[in-house]
Amino acid sequence: MLTRLTDKPKKTLSKSERTIRKEKTVSFVVLFIVTILWMLPLIYMVGTSFKSDYDLQTNPGKLFPSAGQWTLAHYKSFLSADSDAKIFYWLGNSLWSTLLHVGLTVLLDLLTAYVLVFLNFRGKEKFVKLLYLWMAVPGVIGTAPMFAIFAAIRNGLAISSSAGSYAYIFFWIVMPGVSGIFNMLLMRNFFLSIPRDIVDSARSDGASNFKIFTKIIVPLARSTIMLIVLFTFTGSWNSLNWPQLIFSGEAQKWWTVTIGLTKFTDSQAAAAATGVAMATSVFAMLPIIIVFLFTQSKMIDGLASTGIKA
Repeated sequence: MLTRLTDKPKKTLSKSERTIRKEKTVSFVVLFIVTILWMLPLIYMVGTSFKSDYDLQTNPGKLFPSAGQWTLAHYKSFLSADSDAKIFYWLGNSLWSTLLHVGLTVLLDLLTAYVLVFLNFRGKEKFVKLLYLWMAVPGVIGTAPMFAIFAAIRNGLAISSSAGSYAYIFFWIVMPGVSGIFNMLLMRNFFLSIPRDIVDSARSDGASNFKIFTKIIVPLARSTIMLIVLFTFTGSWNSLNWPQLIFSGEAQKWWTVTIGLTKFTDSQAAAAATGVAMATSVFAMLPIIIVFLFTQSKMIDGLASTGIKA
């Protein structure tokens, strides 16, 4: 009798609550399956990078090396001191150009979004609609015209010194992607969520646009900034087609890491080339993972606060 009195009656869920719970369960299962499918290629890449050439030939479909077949040989092939690779030159070139690209992109996105949201000028709404329209144009369409301009200016300036050529080439590596529309619209959409009363109150107190921008708007945009940093760093670091085009015929030590690491897959036997390709992919992915670890805590906030608003 005492047990029956102390037992709490089970709460009966309403129809809407049962529906919500069912939808959450289905969503979790679907997302879990999609996550596994997305992670399998990554796990296979990491596991294959540690396989020996013999294991690659006999067990190509296994996720991880067989017992006794774990090796770092594929990593040593491009990291060893006696290698003719200029891996640390490539890393340096990619690192400084990517960081510059990220910094300029964030700065330009912040300034443009501030102007489009908190300043009034004639034709602002039409300009925003034009930006949305321009997003529909594939970026690859501009590759040929950009390369023609790149070659014409270089020939016209008659750049002969190595330092001048290096600076000119990396100008074209960094600058074309700085004005990306997608990241700027993300920032604009976040600024639209900031109450205008905050800015109007600061202006009534005599604050200039510069002070409002630096003291109020930028601190509020940290989550979105981290999101744009991750997107921009990933895109710039992984860029391959455009750098390959403009670095053709240039000194190898000027290359970026994505170009440099492709040379190893071209000079290996079939089995070894697979292992080296996986090892170089893992190596090139490490900086992106590091950046993700620093920015992932802000990613959810940044995505939640940048819903698309026309």
